[in-house]
Amino acid sequence: MLILMTRTARLIFGACLLGAIVHYSAPGEAARIVALKSADVDVYNEVLEGFKSVSQRSIISEYDMEGDLQRGKQFLARLKSGPKPDLILAIGIWALQVVVEEIRDIPVVFAMVLNPTTVIGQEAHNITGASMNAPIDQQIALLKKISPHVRRIGVIYDPSKTGFLVRQAERIARDQGVRLVTKAITSSKDSLAALDGMQGEIDALWILPDLTVLAPESVQYMLLFSFRNKIPLLGLSENQARMGALLGLSFESGRDIGIQAGELANEILAGRSVEDIPFTTARKVRLTVNLKTAAKLGLQIPKEILDRAAAVIR
Repeated sequence: MLILMTRTARLIFGACLLGAIVHYSAPGEAARIVALKSADVDVYNEVLEGFKSVSQRSIISEYDMEGDLQRGKQFLARLKSGPKPDLILAIGIWALQVVVEEIRDIPVVFAMVLNPTTVIGQEAHNITGASMNAPIDQQIALLKKISPHVRRIGVIYDPSKTGFLVRQAERIARDQGVRLVTKAITSSKDSLAALDGMQGEIDALWILPDLTVLAPESVQYMLLFSFRNKIPLLGLSENQARMGALLGLSFESGRDIGIQAGELANEILAGRSVEDIPFTTARKVRLTVNLKTAAKLGLQIPKEILDRAAAVIR
């Protein structure tokens, strides 16, 4: 059974949901899941479609926050005052933010969130999920394959945003025989000086999913630094590759992120403890290669990389 919400029905749904979700499911009964969307956008709808495809024995009630954090909090306050669902699916960072603040006694699975650790922190033990992050080991391996000369990978980061990610990346880099050269910043204004401080010290540059680093002026300067120093730049999207980064690596689709979230939900509903289920990274990734940039850098892209690329800019 599937409950699909229209804009008008949401008004009724807000008042009636507590009566509709009667109890925790007994063995053999359909699980009752509330899907909380940050907003009504295509990629979040794709996530929900993927989730439903592997959650066929669940009753899924949908609620759209419409980009309004207060609206999400009010909905969860109503939800907490009555019988509880078996699980909450939080789609997007806004939905995760309100769930972290409001929910402690219901299992939560998030989907389509970058750097979820920075949102969840160390206190919540009822939350796991499928992040949008591309696997770190794949990103480092990709830079290594571009050129045999890549031994030092430059990274600019804000410790409050991606410090946890950098610590993981440093361990993975060592295992792969390369070294991260890191510069910590606290403001996007610091990124230019940090890059200049890497002059002659790095063989490649890697853009992290860090809001401080992703300020437009910072990204533009990283592109300029890459061209001036003839070193490859790995971006985190096809758009950054089209802007001039040699490579762009991102999650492939919202649907697959939703499928991953659905698989995690199935484990929880089957009795596995949420605390025992780690977050996942994107299982399927989309690689973009910019051959115009490769020519400017004097690099020959290996056939292995071109063959796996979803998009090649010529």
